[in-house]
Amino acid sequence: MITTTSSYEIAGWADTRTRIRNSKMVVTGLLLLSLFALLAFIHPVLQATIWSDSQAVYRPVTGHDPLISHPSGPSVDHLLGTDPLGRDVLSLMTYGLRPTFLVAVAVALSAGTVAMIVGTSAAFFRGRYDRVMTHVADAVVLLPPPLVFLIASKRGLLGPFELGLLYGLFAGLGSAAIVVRSRALAIMAKPFIDAARSVGGGPRWIIAHHVLPGVIPHVAVVVLASVVGALVTQGFVEYLGIFEYRYGLGNLVYNAITYQRALGTGVPWSALMAGALGISLLASAFYLISSGLRQVIDPRRSGRRA
Repeated sequence: MITTTSSYEIAGWADTRTRIRNSKMVVTGLLLLSLFALLAFIHPVLQATIWSDSQAVYRPVTGHDPLISHPSGPSVDHLLGTDPLGRDVLSLMTYGLRPTFLVAVAVALSAGTVAMIVGTSAAFFRGRYDRVMTHVADAVVLLPPPLVFLIASKRGLLGPFELGLLYGLFAGLGSAAIVVRSRALAIMAKPFIDAARSVGGGPRWIIAHHVLPGVIPHVAVVVLASVVGALVTQGFVEYLGIFEYRYGLGNLVYNAITYQRALGTGVPWSALMAGALGISLLASAFYLISSGLRQVIDPRRSGRRA
């Protein structure tokens, strides 16, 4: 009986992987995320190759092009134009995108993993463990992840990936774990859970083959909310200058506005749009992946029974 059911579940997972590959939203989100990954780590390559003869112009933060007036629009030499100080916007964007990308990826990994483990295990084992984890989640909700991120950023002791892991830890232990646990409890009440136990299914097997497929759509929602919250928080932290030791997309927007007013120059639209759209499009990549996974895996959407 277990072998037959296991084969059925394996076929179900294979079918799920096929539908994920055929999902336009998931594929588009992954391609957009891959583009951001390329942009986040391409700056040293550009400095060593294309910009090697003009490093004083394309150097991040301190670069300046003395041959044209600033801010300038897109051109052959400056694909995204320059800001009021004459710095290349593309260089600033690729340089500042790395911490933003690392935070987003770290939050997605930690928030999703923590929420999935805590929520499913609490619903499965119940008893004292469930009560303890529920109290922990309720306590963590009182300490919002953005506040933790703000405090940790001000201390300046953690890098962007570590900050993302910390944000995701608090998001996963708090409201995310509560959401996943509620869905896992509904699955644990289904008759097929008792049937799986009666034929000898262990906790690991039942969680992997019955509980996780039902909670993954909710984990996708949790990851989306956590990543968007982290990106907005990081943007404001950088905009307010709390990330004094690190340049990011929020600094790009802040500097464009500040120097435009201080120097009386034109509005550097390319710098404003590069910073704002960079954050928005990165969040959109996770939105597409999250929404696509919900449509593919959710039994009510895919036509399978829960």
